[in-house]
Amino acid sequence: MTAIGAVILAGGGARRMGGRDKSSLELCGETFLTRLGTELHSFNELFLSVDRPGRLHLPGAVTVVDAQPGRGPMGGIAAALGACRSDALLALAVDMPLFTAGLGRYLAAFFDTGCDAVVARDRTGRVHPLCGIYGTSCLPVFEQCLAEGVNRLQDALARLRIRYAPLEHSAFADSAVANINTPEEYASLRKAADGPPLFAVSGVKNSGKTTLLRGVIPLLIKQGLRIGVIKHDGHDFVPDVPGTDSAVLREAGAERVAVYSTKRYLFTSTWTDDGLGDLLPRFAEMDLVLVEGLKNSALPKIEVLGQGVPRPICDPATLRAVAGDIDPAVPGVQFLRRDDYAGAAEVILNFLREGGACATDSTGS
Repeated sequence: MTAIGAVILAGGGARRMGGRDKSSLELCGETFLTRLGTELHSFNELFLSVDRPGRLHLPGAVTVVDAQPGRGPMGGIAAALGACRSDALLALAVDMPLFTAGLGRYLAAFFDTGCDAVVARDRTGRVHPLCGIYGTSCLPVFEQCLAEGVNRLQDALARLRIRYAPLEHSAFADSAVANINTPEEYASLRKAADGPPLFAVSGVKNSGKTTLLRGVIPLLIKQGLRIGVIKHDGHDFVPDVPGTDSAVLREAGAERVAVYSTKRYLFTSTWTDDGLGDLLPRFAEMDLVLVEGLKNSALPKIEVLGQGVPRPICDPATLRAVAGDIDPAVPGVQFLRRDDYAGAAEVILNFLREGGACATDSTGS
């Protein structure tokens, strides 16, 4: 029986991601590296390929360092093949967070002694060398290529017996082999998996949160963004104008009341507050949801300082900026004048450029 191990390739420079380490990018509260480590734990052995010692660590994985840093993924695969006990290794780029163990088993079914490697091919016909199984017979070919100054893995494939595993004949979507290379691709991934990004504007009562939002929203819309707003009320509120039909029906005991016209609708319901999770599906088409309030949440935020509040009350670790009249000089936190709507909009746009935030903790008030 063929023994197949796995190697996660995490030695890239992430230039298109602005140098941000792609192994540390998160999806649903897990880093890309942790997600892949979980999917690959059932393989015979697991390696983590890095470009320099001490850069990354993955429990349960043996770290292998590129013998010739800067030579690309072929050098990482070669180093892992030289260290493995298996007959072949599944080589996977760390920026493929939607890869699953099932896809790995699908690729393994194509591998035997009649080929040197198996490479995934998506429904467009594109091949994905960084989602493939490489036998130990590939090692001398890779070493020869590196000695000749040939760094591209695609060029080395021409010297190997390659078998392609077509995804069109599988249950696996092309997205399972998609690389996340740019901040825009990362933002799209996060939105698809987690819903729209959330950003809070917080502060004590009457600090000017609504005023700041009213100034910022038009600037964000000019950037082509669809904006949703959720306002958190730490107390309770009257959802209908007293005396209207909807208010009368709600007071009569109806748990849910909707009023609609040809242009808009209003829906009110009683519920138990479990955070934003139940509301977010209603904002799925938005590019960004701004939350007014939730000062005690883990959401990234701008805090508007109220009169007589000289310093932020929010956790500094969650603050992207503080808006007010006097700079409280919080280390690492940008200060904005409370009417600097362009500055506040830029803070939020920078948050989006970084990929947005997972709504894993929206608790607080």
